[in-house]
Amino acid sequence: RAFKGVTSSTTGGNIMGVDLKGLFSIHGLFKIFELVLVVITFLLARIGYAGNPPLFGITVDETWLGQLTVGGWLIITPVIIVGIVLDEPMSWKLDSLFSIVGAFLYISSGSCAIDTHTSPDLANNPSRDSGLALGSFCIITGIVMLMDAAFLMTKYGRRLK
Repeated sequence: RAFKGVTSSTTGGNIMGVDLKGLFSIHGLFKIFELVLVVITFLLARIGYAGNPPLFGITVDETWLGQLTVGGWLIITPVIIVGIVLDEPMSWKLDSLFSIVGAFLYISSGSCAIDTHTSPDLANNPSRDSGLALGSFCIITGIVMLMDAAFLMTKYGRRLK
């Protein structure tokens, strides 16, 4: 007896409810690329470069913003990918909303990190380069998330008309 959604068919790339073809769609590739960027920003935030971990900012608010953004999307992005692989993706509206919120959070976090590490007070700080790299990767991640949201809204939003 099979559970709902679990099949024993091997046709169409669907084995036991797993659909790997979804990962090779434009949306799936966006999500994989986002995951790679999220992992890079996490590693930069946690480890830094040459043993010099960067700061998201000097204030507690900037630090919390950056850490919660990076940590939160390190959980959210793989969950979205698992939904795609299990052939149960979330609705395009909710996915777009997640991407837009993530984009704003990542761009804000990256801006805080760059602002902090370009201040004259930290000009000779050994974590300057890793802080600028972290800020840059955060902004790049945010831009990719905006592109993902724009793709989803363009693809599925047209169908509503």
